[in-house]
Amino acid sequence: MKEKLIHAHPISIFFFLYRFLYLLLIPLARGIISALLGGPSRWLSGAWLDLLIFGWIFFLAYEKWNHFKYYMDEDRFYYTEGIFYKRETWISMERICTLSTQQPLWMQPFGLVALRIDTLALAPDKPDLFMYLRKSEACRLMALRKKAMEAPQDSMKITCRPRILDIIFLSVFTSNSLIGIIFIATFISHAGKLFGRNLYDWLEALLHQIALGLEAVSALFEIAFKVPPIAMGIAAVLLGGWAAAFILTLLQTKNLCITRSKKGIYITGGILTKKEYSLHFKDICFIDIRQSLLTRLFRLYSVFLNATGMGKERSDIKAFIPFSARRRCETQLALLLPEYHASPRQIHPSASSIMKFLLAPLWPCLLIPLGTSVLTGLLPAWEPFLKFSGLMLSFPAYWFLGVRFMDFLSSGVSYEDGYFTLRYSTRYYLHTVVLPRKNIALIHFRQSPLQRGRNKCDLKIFSRSEGRKVHHLRNLLWEDSVRLFGAEDGASKKR
Repeated sequence: MKEKLIHAHPISIFFFLYRFLYLLLIPLARGIISALLGGPSRWLSGAWLDLLIFGWIFFLAYEKWNHFKYYMDEDRFYYTEGIFYKRETWISMERICTLSTQQPLWMQPFGLVALRIDTLALAPDKPDLFMYLRKSEACRLMALRKKAMEAPQDSMKITCRPRILDIIFLSVFTSNSLIGIIFIATFISHAGKLFGRNLYDWLEALLHQIALGLEAVSALFEIAFKVPPIAMGIAAVLLGGWAAAFILTLLQTKNLCITRSKKGIYITGGILTKKEYSLHFKDICFIDIRQSLLTRLFRLYSVFLNATGMGKERSDIKAFIPFSARRRCETQLALLLPEYHASPRQIHPSASSIMKFLLAPLWPCLLIPLGTSVLTGLLPAWEPFLKFSGLMLSFPAYWFLGVRFMDFLSSGVSYEDGYFTLRYSTRYYLHTVVLPRKNIALIHFRQSPLQRGRNKCDLKIFSRSEGRKVHHLRNLLWEDSVRLFGAEDGASKKR
């Protein structure tokens, strides 16, 4: 075994440095003491100690890399690590939930790949193992993984490539303006460092010209439509942020390809960051058919996969099937995951439950316009700003009210062939979750005093996945819910 062990890429040495940066506190403390007691001459007399600390940090990082070795075959993955305390770890290939590789743009010229291994054993917020490899070595490990998951007689292999239009819809409806704004601000602030002063000056001049143009446009809008300049400024910032987030999402999901075999699923895609995932079918926790209010009106659906090792980082591919029409979405889902099909509702809220869904979002819809009117009367000089602020705050409130109303119309639960279908909403999204019965960890039947009198209850279903995932369904009949989940013996009877 020892002669088969392989080192990770030497670039890992530089990434191991941060683990020992706490040692820099020693030269920092020495420098402060020297400045207070003896001045520069005293500090220079002990500079050899600082150099020794720097050398020790690099030596520890090198030894960390030198003592990390791994070996992988079709049955297991083995690695050893530790400078002073050696640790050996064996992971059965069957226990590796997801083996994934990522190659960001900066790695591509150097032929580097980041490899992740995820299991159910360790913390859900980070991979069990993360290392840097040469691209050829990462391809070899991924080929071993595929070979281990595919039997020779395995004839089931289905490949699906979403249309570019579906990926554009995904980018349009899931792009977050805040992410784009942060990206633009970070890019501009570091443009001088990355590309030199000339590009920074060019960007500054370009933004100045854009600002002058926006100032002229905002003046026209203020004259024609009485739109205050601050409204134009905020709208321009949000639009620019959304456009940047749209481009990032598009580049992260472009070239998406999903392949299903009997035991596994393989997902590839991305341009800015090239990604590849290999996961066991049995390790899928659930699928989430997700809609916003806008996509619900356009009858567009997207499918998100919840599995161990998927979606841990912002650059991960999250959408299993991008936005597409209902029939196309159902066809792709039936080809790739025929086991996961949404069944018709068997239990749903009654018509009298509508206020249970609408009461919480209704208060902001009433209070925000009322508060805006009161403040406008008290502060007439701030009228344009207050009206615009009230409008901006009212929009998400009324949007949330619309989501809750659609939730009332579609909410419910059903069970068929070992799979539960849960329909509910969280914040601004409508969810249709298909969840295997074996992946339910806990079912919480909850009754408020009002619900107890009406024989209703809320369901909180905790699913077995990475981290804590709760599915909340509102105001369902108590007896029907208890009977559907087979909890007659454990649930208390209605008084």
